[in-house]
Amino acid sequence: MPIRDNTNEISFSLGDLKRILRRRMGWFLAPTLIGIVGALVLALGLEPSYEAASIVLVEPQGIPDTLVKTTVVAKTESRYGQLKLQILARDNLSAIIDEFQLYPGESVPREQLVEQLREAVSIEPLPPAIIDPRKPPTLESFRIAFRSNNPRIVADVTNRLTRDFIAAHLADRELQAKGASEFIENELAKSRGELQRVRQQITAFKEEHHGELPEQLSMNTQHLERLRNSLMTMSTSLSAAQGQIVAIREQMEQAKLSGSMSDTDPTKRKQLLEIALNGFRAQGKTERHPDVIQATAEIAALERLIERKAAAGEGISPVVHALQRELRNNKVTADVVQGEFTRLKAEIADYETRIERTPKRAADLGWLEATGKNMSDAIRELQLKLMDAKMGHTIELAQKGERFRVVEWAVRPDSPISPNRPLWFVVGSTLGLLAGLACLVLRETMDESFHSVVELQRVVTLPVLAAVPEIRLPSELASRHVRRRRLGISSAVILLLIVGGTLAFYLYGRSNGITTAQVFPGVAVDQRADV
Repeated sequence: MPIRDNTNEISFSLGDLKRILRRRMGWFLAPTLIGIVGALVLALGLEPSYEAASIVLVEPQGIPDTLVKTTVVAKTESRYGQLKLQILARDNLSAIIDEFQLYPGESVPREQLVEQLREAVSIEPLPPAIIDPRKPPTLESFRIAFRSNNPRIVADVTNRLTRDFIAAHLADRELQAKGASEFIENELAKSRGELQRVRQQITAFKEEHHGELPEQLSMNTQHLERLRNSLMTMSTSLSAAQGQIVAIREQMEQAKLSGSMSDTDPTKRKQLLEIALNGFRAQGKTERHPDVIQATAEIAALERLIERKAAAGEGISPVVHALQRELRNNKVTADVVQGEFTRLKAEIADYETRIERTPKRAADLGWLEATGKNMSDAIRELQLKLMDAKMGHTIELAQKGERFRVVEWAVRPDSPISPNRPLWFVVGSTLGLLAGLACLVLRETMDESFHSVVELQRVVTLPVLAAVPEIRLPSELASRHVRRRRLGISSAVILLLIVGGTLAFYLYGRSNGITTAQVFPGVAVDQRADV
């Protein structure tokens, strides 16, 4: 048998298609029927999924900011993400699973159940009604939805999530307002403690450096001037007393000399011995020389004798005695004046030191006082801020600040949101038809035999002189009739399935509110004509 050259087949008539369908009807009908039946079974067997949603509106603070400012500075957009994380946290979702018994009889780990619930929950912001490109986008409303195969609990779970979201929002704002108040109170307490410490330092500084303070500078200067005047007066008195003592001593010496004329006078004898002793030493005699030792011992004995006589008053003239009393009095006066002179000098030095240290004490004290003043000003500002913070906390407790208001609570759904059964049936039937056509084309392409004179002529390019018609036996004609009947029945069944399935899903869509936009997403149609 010659090989068919498909490259020479440049024309294809409707009769050829009819003959191909007649020969390969089984290859077309089997995949098509399987696809339609499979699509019908799949569309009817898929588990329905229901969804309930609530709409939450973001309302701004009810009291104008010009009257009372809120202490919650975080923007709603950033707080929305944080609140979403709190709602979808493991502990909260686990509590919802236990409360509503969402997955009874499930033996999988709790983490998988929580993740499954997290995927079923949808919290998405809604676009604003008016978009101003000059301003950044703001959060005005958002949608909370939950999807499940149990229509009795989807609304309850959605409303529970909505209430949790609002409660978390209020608790978060109250916590931030309370945290601001507590922070300012703590800072105020710290500042008051620091101010008390600075005041104590100022008091201790003034006590420690009393007399060197700036406010005492004028008084110290005046006192120093008086002390210097007193010192000059006292210096004059001291000089006079010392001069009087010198004069009295000279008088006493003259009186003693005039009163001691005999050589037996101990004083006269002592003077002669002292002259002789100086002569011995001038001659080079040492302290161990007998003459020096004898003279020294005699002088010491004479001094003791003179002291005894002086103590007993023997041998002293009344003039000398009077001069001695006057000398003692002048010595006492001179000692008193000398003490007062020393005290004045010490006091003057002290006041001079005070005056020298006054600028440094003024700088140190000024720094402490400036620190105390700054802290006092800061405390006043903190007190004002604390009042504002407490007012903001009161607003949050009274729920007069920014709040979330539910515009639409979730209600029990009447129809499932998925699966889209008509879409599944149409897609499955279409895939079955395409599979049947693919099988038909593949089988016809693999067949290398000739089924007509025309096909033979196209390949060999020679004229056909005669053709022997197909000889069919009665048994073959009967079997062929049976095949045609079966093919007709199969075609009728396919057509019935397509028409019946389409009609059934049309009625199903009408009863469950499934629109054409849901069946064919992205196709713009009139909503009044939706299925």
